[in-house]
Amino acid sequence: MGAPANRSLANLAMLNTIGLTDTEGSMARMLGLRMSWRVGLWFSVIALALSGCGEKPGAEAVDESAPAPSAVSDSENVTEAPEPIAEETPEIRSGDPADDDVEFIYRLGLIRGHLLSFIELYRAEAYETAAAHVQHPGSELYDALVPAFEARASDGFAGGLNALADASAERGDVNALYADLVVAIRATAPKTSVAVKLLAISKMVATAAEEFEAGVAEDGAITDAHEYQDAFGFLSVAREMLASENSSDINEAEAIAVAHEQLDLSINAFAGLLAEATEGQAETIYAAAAQIERAALRLQ
Repeated sequence: MGAPANRSLANLAMLNTIGLTDTEGSMARMLGLRMSWRVGLWFSVIALALSGCGEKPGAEAVDESAPAPSAVSDSENVTEAPEPIAEETPEIRSGDPADDDVEFIYRLGLIRGHLLSFIELYRAEAYETAAAHVQHPGSELYDALVPAFEARASDGFAGGLNALADASAERGDVNALYADLVVAIRATAPKTSVAVKLLAISKMVATAAEEFEAGVAEDGAITDAHEYQDAFGFLSVAREMLASENSSDINEAEAIAVAHEQLDLSINAFAGLLAEATEGQAETIYAAAAQIERAALRLQ
């Protein structure tokens, strides 16, 4: 033993001599203290060793996915992600001619298309065929527009339609009545933008394509003259409507030019109102409608 151990034994001997302690009991307690100190020392060594190769006792697990402390700064230094840019969406139309100008102009155009086919056939003295076209607007198309006329505070043109139908039934002179009726229909149409007018025209052209397809067989034979004639009337009126459109705006002028070109291509699909066959294709008219619509949408 070293010096500290010798001093401890000497102290114990002295205490035992004066009767203040029991030698064996004191030695046992001393040995117990020394053992406790050694055990505590060993546990400290083991804990230090473990701390170098693993997690610290009682420490929470570190989430590696969490940002490093240096990446989180004061609120004034945090850069927020930019908000996504909202994409532009096409204008949503109701499809109700009472408040949808595209739909209203489109339906007025269909009425005029029927009337144009009527006047051309009437002048060609194809009276019975012409009669179907002058009766159709009043019996179907016009009646469906009455609520729209009321909503738009318009008197409509029922009187002119009836007068023309009555005169044609008597095979009288209808030219003046027809001209007055066209003026009345034009006056009913709302003043609107080039884009809206082109969208209405594109719908007329698309309807003409459907009528053409229904009236013409794949070999070009005209199997339903009425549908074929409707298609001709719709396209012809579309050209008339477009003829009054002009603009100093370069984009609008370009869109109008595209529409003129497409309508010219479409009308070439017809061989005349009373023809029995044609070399035209419905696909040409469908494509024209799509091109005009795209030109109109680019203006919105």
